[in-house]
Amino acid sequence: MLRQFPELPGWTFDAEEVSAGVYRAFGRDLLGRNVEATGLDPDALIEECRRAALKIMADAQKSSGQSRGSQR
Repeated sequence: MLRQFPELPGWTFDAEEVSAGVYRAFGRDLLGRNVEATGLDPDALIEECRRAALKIMADAQKSSGQSRGSQR
């Protein structure tokens, strides 16, 4: 079941069992960026992916802010 978080518009997250009791969680956004985690607890893995996506978004905002500031 796809999950979305309000603080990450355009991102979707899901987890699938890839082996007995082992899960792969992943997140994707509309721009094609991906995050992924593998382990035993699908909810914890989705949370790990959510945090990784938040970091990607924060880093992207920093980069765009720095490039705009350097064009003066």
